[in-house]
Amino acid sequence: MKLLLSALLSLTLLVGYAQQPRTDQLIPVNKYANTSSPKSLEAKFTADVTQGVAPLSVQFTDQSTGNPTSWKWIFGDGDSSLVQNPLHIYQAQGLFTVKLTISDGINGFALEKKDYIRVINDYINCDTLHYPLPEPLTYYAIPDKGYVTGNNSYGDKAVCDYFDNMQPNLVVTGIICEFSIAKQVLLNNEKIMFNTWKSNISTGKPGIVLASDTILLSELVADVANNRPTTLDFDTPVQPGGSFFMGVMLPVLTGDTLCLWSTGPGMEPINTTWIQQSDDIWESAQVLYPQQGGLIISCAIYPKICVLNSVDNTIVPLSFSIWPNPAKEILTIVNQQDIHEKAQYTVSDISGKELINGNISKFLSTTVDVSMLKPGIYILRVSGKESVFSSKLVIN
Repeated sequence: MKLLLSALLSLTLLVGYAQQPRTDQLIPVNKYANTSSPKSLEAKFTADVTQGVAPLSVQFTDQSTGNPTSWKWIFGDGDSSLVQNPLHIYQAQGLFTVKLTISDGINGFALEKKDYIRVINDYINCDTLHYPLPEPLTYYAIPDKGYVTGNNSYGDKAVCDYFDNMQPNLVVTGIICEFSIAKQVLLNNEKIMFNTWKSNISTGKPGIVLASDTILLSELVADVANNRPTTLDFDTPVQPGGSFFMGVMLPVLTGDTLCLWSTGPGMEPINTTWIQQSDDIWESAQVLYPQQGGLIISCAIYPKICVLNSVDNTIVPLSFSIWPNPAKEILTIVNQQDIHEKAQYTVSDISGKELINGNISKFLSTTVDVSMLKPGIYILRVSGKESVFSSKLVIN
């Protein structure tokens, strides 16, 4: 009986304890899918295109972290923007470094991408001028004094050739030279400079330097040893805007030697060679070497050129075609849409020198005699009052 009462008392106490309310203060602890701390301030960006033809539209997109509140873009061409995601148009060719600086009002961060945007010009009708020269190629030695088109005891500094050009949108993209002699003294490795000079209108001689680029003398020595021409592509093509000169500055260290191939005696030259003397005065080879009426030569210097495609957007293209192309004696210009607008045609060489011109017939086709043209590449242009047509023409 005593045991039964004790058990009943214990059960009563347990039931009473279990039914008492719990008054503890509860602290919730939540679980998140990502428990990392907020990202710190860091500048990041992308571009929808990084290279193309001028004018090049580039959409920049900010991908910075850390909740920036201000942005400053520097596009590398002199322009800038404070917009978060700017659209920028690059008008000129070149390599452009882009920089983005951000701030959250307290801290700042900058990111620079070097040479991030590459813009090229829209070139057409690329070719070389004066290539090839009539064979056999020759170089002229001066007994005990060196070479006419190279280093000599007269101390000549440079050799170049003149190139006639009447086409304002012609662009020089590089140069090809053929050297007959290239010598390098041990441990010497000069940087040989190749220049483009603007023609001085008043004197007809080389004027200001428009562009320069260099090649190590050791590379020229290797080219001569392997009987190959030297080719140099300019990092920044130059638009001379008229006639120009191109050539090479000669080595200055004792023993280093260069000499260019040139046209031989009796060969009809394209243009004459010019030499910069020790006193910096330019003179033609014809004047410096008056033997037999003057040494009329052209050096194996071939500018690499293109025509800049810069047709005015207000001009409407005419619908013409030409055949045959390549042509040999007769060329036919076909008016495909029977346009009655008064128009003229011109045939020019790659430098822009006009060789043939005439009027477009009112009939369906116009016949042009091209039998006097030498084999090569030419440009045919049809120009009306408000319209234009241009095409590459090959003569066999």
